[in-house]
Amino acid sequence: MIRQARIVTTLMIGVLLCGTATAAKFYRWTDDSGVTHYTQTPPPEGVQSKEVRTLGPSSDQDAELERLKAQRQRAEAARQQQAKQQAEAEQEATAPDQATQERCEQHRKNLDELRNRPVVRTTDPDTGEVITLDDQGRQKMIEETQEALKLCP
Repeated sequence: MIRQARIVTTLMIGVLLCGTATAAKFYRWTDDSGVTHYTQTPPPEGVQSKEVRTLGPSSDQDAELERLKAQRQRAEAARQQQAKQQAEAEQEATAPDQATQERCEQHRKNLDELRNRPVVRTTDPDTGEVITLDDQGRQKMIEETQEALKLCP
């Protein structure tokens, strides 16, 4: 019985020591802009830091960085789209006839492209990614463009 207790105790101590042996050392510090950084290397000289212990770096860090990058790109695309729409609205408010002429001319160019190009690509307004239109998508856009041209002078 005592022998089993010693074996169990020895194994538990071994497991605990293995856990601390694999622990990584990180430094937490804040830069002049107020951004908090976690690094495995000490911060720049003269910067106050705090040592942080962990069982290792996050295994999903790369995936999270990619997700964040994609989120930022979508937000930037949405901002650009909103700015473009606002500029068009302002132009239409200041010179409605000229804006109508330009929009109708763009519809005519788009219809020509849809009818004559073998491959048509467009940007998805929700995701910002470039997609290639299939025949059904092309036909739908042709119909929508023809409807818009009916309103043109």
